[in-house]
Amino acid sequence: MTKKLANRGLFYTRDSGGKHETTPGEYVAWAQRQAIELGVEFSGNPDRIEAMIREGRSADGDLFLDYGVAGNLLTRPGLDAFTAEAKRDPRITHLFVPRRDRLARPDDPLDGCQMENDLRKSGKTLVFMDRVVGPLPRGTKQNIADQIVTLIDYDHAESERRTLAQKIIYAQITLARKGFSTGGRPPYGFERWLVKDDGTLLRKLEDGERVRMAGHHIVWHPGSEEKLAVIRRILEMLPTMPATRVARILNNEGIPSPDAGRCRKDGGVRHAVSGLWHSTTIMNIARNPLLMAISTYGNRSLGDKLRFTPQGPRDLVNADYRPDDRPKVIRNPEQNIISAPVNFQPIVDPSIHQQLLATLDARSGIQRGRPRSRDWTANPLGCRIFDMNCSWPMYREPYNGSFRYKCGLYQQSHGSQCAHNHIDGLQASRFVLSCIRQKLCMPGTLMKMKKRLQELALRDQEEKPQDKELSRKKASLAEMHNDLAIVTRNMARARSDEQYSAMAAEFDQLQSRMNGLQGEIAAEEERPVVDSQAEIQAALNLLDQLTDLAVKGENLDTIRQLFEIVNARLFLRFRPIPMKKRQINQITGGVLTFGTTPPPIECYQGPTNRKRIKGPGTVVVPRLGVEKDNPLPKTCVGGKEDNSLGNANRGDWI
Repeated sequence: MTKKLANRGLFYTRDSGGKHETTPGEYVAWAQRQAIELGVEFSGNPDRIEAMIREGRSADGDLFLDYGVAGNLLTRPGLDAFTAEAKRDPRITHLFVPRRDRLARPDDPLDGCQMENDLRKSGKTLVFMDRVVGPLPRGTKQNIADQIVTLIDYDHAESERRTLAQKIIYAQITLARKGFSTGGRPPYGFERWLVKDDGTLLRKLEDGERVRMAGHHIVWHPGSEEKLAVIRRILEMLPTMPATRVARILNNEGIPSPDAGRCRKDGGVRHAVSGLWHSTTIMNIARNPLLMAISTYGNRSLGDKLRFTPQGPRDLVNADYRPDDRPKVIRNPEQNIISAPVNFQPIVDPSIHQQLLATLDARSGIQRGRPRSRDWTANPLGCRIFDMNCSWPMYREPYNGSFRYKCGLYQQSHGSQCAHNHIDGLQASRFVLSCIRQKLCMPGTLMKMKKRLQELALRDQEEKPQDKELSRKKASLAEMHNDLAIVTRNMARARSDEQYSAMAAEFDQLQSRMNGLQGEIAAEEERPVVDSQAEIQAALNLLDQLTDLAVKGENLDTIRQLFEIVNARLFLRFRPIPMKKRQINQITGGVLTFGTTPPPIECYQGPTNRKRIKGPGTVVVPRLGVEKDNPLPKTCVGGKEDNSLGNANRGDWI
């Protein structure tokens, strides 16, 4: 006799990671009590779910959790695993979820109802803290009252997100106007301090420490003198050198970067920060208004419910959405940024700092903060031009009203690897077009091409598709003449006015169609006869104009298509040339290949995204030569970077 296995229960909850009256551990304790009352086997306990939060896991036996995940996302790691396990095991009869808003806060309440009904139709009982919802057997109609209550609950869960967003924006505006911190980590060189309402400093807060005391707030205050000295040195170097060179100097001296030794998340994946200085880090430090004892808030607007304005929350408009209807981050104009003085003396001279900001603004022009465009039609040599010094593809970037190609490794590592190797985009395109023209104008190739054009012209003349179409139309016209004659005879035999009217309508319709067809035939017959020899000569004359296609930056899409047809790839070698007190990287040679010709170097076959290049363990490629231990991707999609070199600056965010 086999022993009957007990029914099994699963637990799921979602937590935003903020301060709540009830913790996930208390929810699990509730699920334990419910499982005992219902006689359901359940192995979860509060200690296990607390360990899941610390270790970043979303599933552990009968426990499923999404921690720090928004409720409007209907696809979440913990929820997906919870649903899959519930449908997989027939022993599972009860699903413990504290509240419906812990299951989802959907933008459309119907999505929440559908999610719940899918679980009920699979034979599961949903146990909430305020009600128990039984399964929905096949063919059973759901009670209309239950449907209304479910819809109201999920609508209320969604509206709470909007209410919470409104409260947060108003609270942060109030704090920002008084110069207090609105959250987050302080910038490089500053620390978090606990202060009273009047600004009196009480004590320094540890990293990650949270304090909630009536009449007390958090401010950002200057930190160690060692970091402030690094900031002053950066500000002294920036007026005479670019940020990439400043970052290289600090890296060579081994000075720790702001996030050295920390771990961060990209797309939910935790990784160690490289600890290297980059140009964006340098620029963020130089542009920090706290250096002049001014606190700012509202540089960016984000969120899917409400957006910040100095007067309060606002609804999202069309400009707040991407083409895929997802909300995007908006950089606010200066008049919409809240500024307030803070309770310490400026770290730098405000007049000198304003001059530095003017210099930096002049360098960046209109490109600062603008994301890279993905339009690749104006990128003729995208993925087709390579730096032989490091084997990387060279990326397109805007330059002096035109564009140029610069070493991709240099760009993605923010200048910390490889060198500033570049070539003018139009000049490179003209060079490749000239080589194509030279190859086509070789005597043997030119004769073959002319012979092939003549064969194509002869084949077109034999087929004459326009003559076939003209013959078909003439045959249709003759048939219409016969039909019209029959209708005319029948009209004379009409026995009543009704018959005559019907035949007259048919006559008018045939007459109209025949007139239109006669016009088309006349147009076809008036079309000039194509001189095949003249067309061949015109095609050959285009060879002399190939190089001129890229003179003014026009016809770039046509040029790109030509390069794709012949599979043109350009490999360039660079070498530093002394130029007075500095060195200039100049082209000293290269190779251009067509078709299936193998490349002269082993092209980079690994990842090209910045977080991988800047991550730990990245092999630094020397200025000359290639490290074979650093494999890179075969292709990288070049884009029309007419907005900026990289993505918009996100400050401390990734």
